[in-house]
Amino acid sequence: MSERSPAELSRENERLRGDLQTVARRFSHDLRPPLGAISTTAEILKEILDQDGSADAALATGLIRSTDEITALVERVSFVLRASSVPAVPERVAMGEVVWGALQRLETRVRRQGATVIQAAAWPEVRGVPAWLEMIWRTLIENSLAHGGPAPRIELGLTPAAHETRFWVRDNGPGVPPGKQALLFQAFERMHELQAARGFGLPLVRRLVELQGGTCSFEMPAGGGAVFGFTLPAVGPG
Repeated sequence: MSERSPAELSRENERLRGDLQTVARRFSHDLRPPLGAISTTAEILKEILDQDGSADAALATGLIRSTDEITALVERVSFVLRASSVPAVPERVAMGEVVWGALQRLETRVRRQGATVIQAAAWPEVRGVPAWLEMIWRTLIENSLAHGGPAPRIELGLTPAAHETRFWVRDNGPGVPPGKQALLFQAFERMHELQAARGFGLPLVRRLVELQGGTCSFEMPAGGGAVFGFTLPAVGPG
């Protein structure tokens, strides 16, 4: 079998990028309407059952929760497909605005869970892709909301260094068992493997961070809880 020329490889890469973009668009566009219909119907059903005092209302609650999880998965799959297939040019970004946007999207959930969110007094400028950075923060905060225990306390902060800045999310939950820590930031391209981690969010974070020249990390501090972090190259002058 002869080697393909650079022109052939370039055409093949373009075709594959087009395939990814098509799947991302169709996946999101075609699944949202039926999921929305299921969610709306389940909400109405729950309201009727609650009014009747039926114990079956819990079934509708489970349906609503499952639909929300599928909707989030659709969003994340579509997002990472677009990010992997469409090159994005990093720009100077005010990280404080990105963090604010992520918290705005999660405001209802934060309030519903009785969570306390504390963030840094000031945020630097970074070089990255705004939409990707917001997705990273949203995913890490959602992770802490899901695993930080009842009424979680979540801290958002940063640690500057010479050539990079480390951003982190800390919660006061039970942490992660040692046997599962190695799979937290599973490489996205290995998610098909049978032993891959079940969650999709942290592999998505890793892919988006690496596309911007950074790395991810996890720590269990002595005081308890868990810290999920990521780095970005420091912004130079100009």
